[in-house]
Amino acid sequence: MTDRRYSGSCGSSSSNNSNNGYRCGIKTQLHAPSSGRCNYHNNNNNSCKTGVGRPTTAAMHLKKTWKTAAVMFLAVAAVTTVTAAFYFNYAVTACCAVVPLSPSLLLQESFNTAAADNEPYRSKLAGSSATRTSKLYAVCEIRDHLRSPADRDRFSRYRRQTDDSTSSTVDKNPGNKYSYTGESETARNGDAENDTTLIYFITPTYPRREQIAELTRLGQTLMHVSRLYWIVADDRPDCSLQIMNLLPDFSIPYTYIASPMPSIYKHNPDAMPRGVSNRRAALNWIRLNHNINDSNAVIYFGDDDNTFHLDLFKEIRTTKKISMFPVGLVGEYGVSSPIIDKGKVVGFFDSWPAKRKFPVDMAGFAINVQLLFKYPYATMPYKAGFEEDRFLSALAIRLDEIEPKAENCTRILVWHTQTAKKPKPIVMVRSKATLPGSLATLLDQVTMLGIGGVSETTGVRSYMTKNGNIFRV
Repeated sequence: MTDRRYSGSCGSSSSNNSNNGYRCGIKTQLHAPSSGRCNYHNNNNNSCKTGVGRPTTAAMHLKKTWKTAAVMFLAVAAVTTVTAAFYFNYAVTACCAVVPLSPSLLLQESFNTAAADNEPYRSKLAGSSATRTSKLYAVCEIRDHLRSPADRDRFSRYRRQTDDSTSSTVDKNPGNKYSYTGESETARNGDAENDTTLIYFITPTYPRREQIAELTRLGQTLMHVSRLYWIVADDRPDCSLQIMNLLPDFSIPYTYIASPMPSIYKHNPDAMPRGVSNRRAALNWIRLNHNINDSNAVIYFGDDDNTFHLDLFKEIRTTKKISMFPVGLVGEYGVSSPIIDKGKVVGFFDSWPAKRKFPVDMAGFAINVQLLFKYPYATMPYKAGFEEDRFLSALAIRLDEIEPKAENCTRILVWHTQTAKKPKPIVMVRSKATLPGSLATLLDQVTMLGIGGVSETTGVRSYMTKNGNIFRV
């Protein structure tokens, strides 16, 4: 008996099934064809014969090209979005656009207006025609006048020499407004030949209860240094009225900058690049405001809690390109310093080498201002511990170009001292309105300086004593 499944012909009764994938009543394939594909086993399917429904090679290539283009477009869009988000985040947190809205800046505008009338002795900074600013930080206040005779008389109260008041005289020559002579001036300023070089002293700082105390101590050191311009860069989005009230007390030309750290770098407190945004802002301010043709200036980074010997300023004032010197109280060795042999730097002595080409402390070098203009894109990275190394590498410094100071790096003229950080105390009183005598005004000063707070509901109970007796306040 012949198997009809393999027969070459079939009856008319089964011819109606041929168009449904059957041949002579028997299914011609075990699996249904996938979607969009022809059943080539079914020769009666006219669509397969004509090619209708089957994608051509050009159509498949076009579809593949479209998918590739879509993927590339999405990738470019993602990269652009991330980049824009980063710069938008930096602009919102560090740009001066948000600063004018702060109450403290509004206060400082009126403060500057009132102070300008009391400053007859103003001068252009290092040959610049006008002070310029950047969008990456806010310049809170600028005082670039030289010390007037009245300032010098005021400064004389702080001098250590007992014979200053009798040996110092002011030059009466009206054509030289700032000429000042006397033995005490020579003792204070050191070598008079070096006084023509300006020192940009960059101090990064940040809000804390010790901030005003640190700046007061540092300012009274800088009062003894001639031809010094102080750039105080504060890690905050607005201007501190307390600092603006403090800085004029030292009669030092200065610029006060609000330069907050971008929030993107604050997520890891253990590896936070402190002071980087402040130093970057100060360097940018110098590039914008210093006369590019004037090489008679030196840049030095001095933290607000460091300790400086006055001889350090005489040493760094002669820097031609870059100078280095030891820094005490650094790391496990107690000192960080270049190693000198025959007047040249041959290596470094630092307890944390970390494969750095220049394992030095931030307070251990000074550079000539012309390096900033020679390498306009050189700056400090937001990488904790590598700020000095990457900055000096960006300036293309070589070992044979380093000028050793401090008697061939054998004297320590700067110390990396650090003030112990303690939490801000809150003093609890019964009533602020009934505080006795001067105590209310004193506690207001404590609160304003940020060294403590006052509350009627929480904190440490406070007492006053009188004749050995203790009373709650």
